[in-house]
Amino acid sequence: MMSRSVVVQYDPVRQRRRKLLWGVLVVAVFLIGIVGGGFSSYRLYWSVSEENWSLQEHLVVQARQLEELRQWQVNNQTRREVDSAALEIVRQELAAQQELIAELERGIRFYKSLMAPGELAEGLNIRSIDLIADEQAGRFQFRVLVQQSARKHELMTGILKVSVVGEKAGETVEFDLSDLSLQVPNADIRLRFKYFQAIDGELQLPEGFVPQFLRVSAKSTKPRRSEVSEEFPWSVQEKLSHVGQ
Repeated sequence: MMSRSVVVQYDPVRQRRRKLLWGVLVVAVFLIGIVGGGFSSYRLYWSVSEENWSLQEHLVVQARQLEELRQWQVNNQTRREVDSAALEIVRQELAAQQELIAELERGIRFYKSLMAPGELAEGLNIRSIDLIADEQAGRFQFRVLVQQSARKHELMTGILKVSVVGEKAGETVEFDLSDLSLQVPNADIRLRFKYFQAIDGELQLPEGFVPQFLRVSAKSTKPRRSEVSEEFPWSVQEKLSHVGQ
């Protein structure tokens, strides 16, 4: 059998063009892939960026609303505190006014009693005795009020004696006011007044002494002689009575 030979014409220029064309085609496909992928990535990035921006705006709005709510709460709380403080001030002022009115009414009653001798025995009277506890233990403020009851008031002179009676170590003990108070130098307290006289001061109880009552006696020498004595239970008040109680 005889072999047949095929002759192929080789064109180097055409081969280079074909290779170049394939190279360009591959590069074009590659570039198209890159561009397409980049465009998709850009669209995804832009979409995410828009969503992120929207979320940030929503977050800012929510934060502003939260701050406004907190401010409203603070303002409301402050308003309530101011209202409560104002009401307390008004209440205190009303209480002070009522106390002042009560003091004035007591003073009016007292001065009326000076002009109405029928309410008290004629002559010298022991009107009241007040005791107020001090901050120091065993120390008290005192006020003894004596009064002249008469249709025609004249200058009255005399003496007043005050003693504190109580127990110490199981025994009954009596102290003159002059033994307990620096404001009372003598046991006999001088009286000199036309309508009334108040004796004020401080007293210090001895340690271990338990007071029970006060013994008060008064004698007048002018305009006429008279004598009166009373015993008052040891009773501590919150404040001293108005001089006109």
